[in-house]
Amino acid sequence: MKYRVLILIMFIFGLNQTKAQDYTKDSLQFKIITAIKYHKSKVEDIKLKKVLCDYCTEEQKNQLGLQALKLSELEQNDPKNRKENGIKILSIYIRLSKEDFKALNK
Repeated sequence: MKYRVLILIMFIFGLNQTKAQDYTKDSLQFKIITAIKYHKSKVEDIKLKKVLCDYCTEEQKNQLGLQALKLSELEQNDPKNRKENGIKILSIYIRLSKEDFKALNK
């Protein structure tokens, strides 16, 4: 009898934990592609390639793109992203709540 109660408590606790980690109901995720151009291991340029969002307005795409460029600047010196010469393509994922996403138009 003890084990049944213990298993039941563990099962209920497990269900509550998975429910707490479910972010998909109240947030949106966007993929933004940027390119960092290196010459002699130094950054020459960071460009925004594409904001993947089918339902975004132009202002929302612009705001997401600006945020992705800021994140690319933070990633430019990471050893796994550095190149001697060439272009490093970064895929950046940004997750926003639906309320914050609506506020991007203002």
